[in-house]
Amino acid sequence: MMRPMIVRKPSSLLLLASLTLGGGCVMAACSSDSNGPSASSGGSSATAGGGSTGNAGNGGSHHGATGGSDNDAGAGAGAGEGGEAGSPASGDGGAAGEEPGTVVVVPPAACSETASWMGALPLPSVSTTADERLLSITADELDLAFLRDGVLYVAHRANAKDDFDAGTAVTLPAGYLADPGVALSADGATLVLVSSDGQSFAALSRSTRTANFGDTADPSAFQALNARAVQTLEHFAAPVLAPDGKSFVFSAFTPGQFGISVVYESLWAKTQWDMPRNISQSLFDGSGDKRPLPTGLSSDSRTLFYFDEAQSKELARFRDRPDAPLYDTIDLGALNGAMPNLACNRLYYSKAGDVLSEVD
Repeated sequence: MMRPMIVRKPSSLLLLASLTLGGGCVMAACSSDSNGPSASSGGSSATAGGGSTGNAGNGGSHHGATGGSDNDAGAGAGAGEGGEAGSPASGDGGAAGEEPGTVVVVPPAACSETASWMGALPLPSVSTTADERLLSITADELDLAFLRDGVLYVAHRANAKDDFDAGTAVTLPAGYLADPGVALSADGATLVLVSSDGQSFAALSRSTRTANFGDTADPSAFQALNARAVQTLEHFAAPVLAPDGKSFVFSAFTPGQFGISVVYESLWAKTQWDMPRNISQSLFDGSGDKRPLPTGLSSDSRTLFYFDEAQSKELARFRDRPDAPLYDTIDLGALNGAMPNLACNRLYYSKAGDVLSEVD
């Protein structure tokens, strides 16, 4: 059971918008205390960069009980709505309107910290004699993106109890690669890509889950992030879309042994992804050649899955709220690229050239 939180009223709105990285606040509401909860608020669902239909989000999370629902990609309010967060200075966090000393009981997360994953099975049709690696799966378990002998494929099934089809190769536009990672939106209609130079995101879209993706990459939803990468000289990898479409998590790093690698989270802001905040700072930052690479995010955005290149293993980190620090850690060992379904009772991952799943 998650621990209760003590919540105090925010003493000043001026405490917001203070987290910086290389100058300037990286988010409209953030904290100056990297060890305390950051102040953030609700966002809206969105397309992941040019998809004409669908929800922005992808499968990704860990153990547990119930999952969230998909939100329509073209509707909803912009990031920044919702109640004010607790005072970053106090480090207590919590919703606005709570009296000092109020005890707020934190509901169980979608993903359990005590899940026991078992029953590993390769995915029929997806796992073959070729070398396959999981890249992304929708939270409803109907669409899958994976590499087969280095080529990007997507596969679909009508029901989560059925087998996936054999998969269809995706034609990548010039200047984009799949190896650094891709992210599927919750409805499978949008596919986020990383540019071959590592300094920009863009998205392919399709009209339905069974149609082919278009061959034109649209960077418009990532305009602010891409412009920022040019200024900071950071390179991108491992994009992950939250199942509810409200947040976008990714790795950013300065290449080389002495570079710095961090994990950012960006909220949707009406027409594009907002300036990001560093969610790994002082917790699980890496170097330019030993990076923490996000692989999945739970339906309630309270559990982040990532592969730690420094330790060569998969980890899951937990937080009490979507805007709180990711303190508690679970070691998932060799479940590389772990991504859970919406209910967090099934986990998908890669091992020894196959794509597998396990249940809790």
